[in-house]
Amino acid sequence: MLITKEEISKYLKEVPPVPESVQKCLKYLKEGELKKAALEADKDFVLKKQIENIVNSAYFSLPNKVEDTIQLFSMIGLEMAKSIVYSYLVSLLQPKTWKIFNIPFADFQASFMNEFEKYMILEFGEETFKNYAEIGAIVPASVCVCDKLLGSKKEELDIIMSSTPIEYGTLIKRMTGITLFGIAATITKIWGLEEEKVSVLAQADCDSCKNKIAALTHFLFFYLSSKPQFYDINSLIEFKLECISLIPKTYERITNDS
Repeated sequence: MLITKEEISKYLKEVPPVPESVQKCLKYLKEGELKKAALEADKDFVLKKQIENIVNSAYFSLPNKVEDTIQLFSMIGLEMAKSIVYSYLVSLLQPKTWKIFNIPFADFQASFMNEFEKYMILEFGEETFKNYAEIGAIVPASVCVCDKLLGSKKEELDIIMSSTPIEYGTLIKRMTGITLFGIAATITKIWGLEEEKVSVLAQADCDSCKNKIAALTHFLFFYLSSKPQFYDINSLIEFKLECISLIPKTYERITNDS
């Protein structure tokens, strides 16, 4: 067996807990204390650089590069600031060397967060987005985990793929019983988010597609992973067409813009 359920469980247990500096930063953001949160973020050099890199990326389209964390948080607002701090946690999971998925991962992170915010607000309103903003930052973490798991068995994987081509997501599910979104749900639980958000991610495979936020998460991953620069990770998701009926505004906007 290429990857066992025990291996994936062991790996997920090794997902690092939230560092103290990040805990304090998130605490202040949840309290609406942007300045205190920014000052806390400045104490962690790597966290500060992650915030700068994402907010100054092409996906935020700032006219000039900004390095002051207080100014950056003020420009993007509380909810996106929380998402970016969680994206820092995701960066801790990144493989030192990507062995399977050849994508610009930082761009995928920023793109997923932006699209999640845009279409959550379009579909459900700003208040609902605020309640679930962290999901947009955490979903990319599952891509890191999948690359590490598959990359650790690359030689065996290459033999399987050359003889019987199969999608990576299907392969992981058959061997371990867990999926891309199941991994994201587990990480969300480890990082101490509310059970409701864990549940949304657990349902994002959309086997029955009853949860609208799960359906949007599913569709956005498929939509972004269908773009040329991210196409390597398209094989991680088995797209469920029925999710579209739950997110008509998003589907119409994306179809019209394509």
